[in-house]
Amino acid sequence: MPNLPPIKRFTTRSGARIYRIAFDFMPNLSGRVYLLLGAGAPVLVDAGSPAATETIWAGLSTVGAEFGESFRPEDLRRILVTHAHVDHYGGLAEIVRRTGAEIGVHALDRRVVSAGLERLMIAEHAFRAFLRRAGVAEADRSRLLEGFGRTKRRLESVPVDLLLEEGRDIDGVRVFHTPGHSPGHVCLLVDDVLLAGDHILSRTITQQWPESIAPYTGLGHYLESLDKVKGIPDISLVMGGHEPPVHDVYDRIESIRASHMRRIDRVLAVLRDSPQPLTIDEITGRLYDRQTAFHAFLALTDVAARVEYLDERGRLAVANLDEIRDEEVPAYRYQVA
Repeated sequence: MPNLPPIKRFTTRSGARIYRIAFDFMPNLSGRVYLLLGAGAPVLVDAGSPAATETIWAGLSTVGAEFGESFRPEDLRRILVTHAHVDHYGGLAEIVRRTGAEIGVHALDRRVVSAGLERLMIAEHAFRAFLRRAGVAEADRSRLLEGFGRTKRRLESVPVDLLLEEGRDIDGVRVFHTPGHSPGHVCLLVDDVLLAGDHILSRTITQQWPESIAPYTGLGHYLESLDKVKGIPDISLVMGGHEPPVHDVYDRIESIRASHMRRIDRVLAVLRDSPQPLTIDEITGRLYDRQTAFHAFLALTDVAARVEYLDERGRLAVANLDEIRDEEVPAYRYQVA
């Protein structure tokens, strides 16, 4: 497991305090939740994974004991969820049981939180169809479905009390809807500090998904969301759900955009160099070394999001129209338009 950074206090321009609490999520990946005090009622941004609840609870207790705050974990009034991925909302049920806190999430992620089994079954159905369209061999589909299921665990569903709508202010927090990594992803602005979930990270390029699996998750939506954040003036610090803070968000946005464009160019280069049209699975095989389980799932969906982006913008052509006409769920074969 990675070495966890200590609890740290950040102070916004108006004097609100934001406490960063880290937790282990999986090998080589730790997460972050944030306690906001002094802007309104005590607010927790994100709830971590189910296995992280005791770590987060101990961190909340430390804020009162070691930082001189008149705060106990039971004082939490709201939990605002940046997006409904397991490492950001998985600990909700237990923390709500202990505190009675209200839950806020964007409408597009609401059913993942409040009706998890329903959303899981629908997502798995969409993913199975996607694997066929992507040209994945039948023998490999179960391996990839395992990776998909690991990111969509069967979690305890909890009711949602508040909808985090674009432009809404809640306890000193301004909501910005930033879809791409998740349909209902939001960034939360506290004065000059942006709590960005997984939208902007200091080292990693956020994972993208094809919208054939979930709407509002495509690369196009993500790039539009980057532009939205770029248009917010005077952000001094960005803190995400993983990795260290970002001190120059506007420069980081340009770096992220450039990386996406390079990856798109690599997809086009693979297709130009191929003597025949390729499926998404075949493109993935040319861009990545063979991956296993979860990493294979990430590689395939990443490439699929870029192929989808290019196809939507008329830069690719589908070559096997006869198969598409005659087969119920054919594999699509792409070439440069």
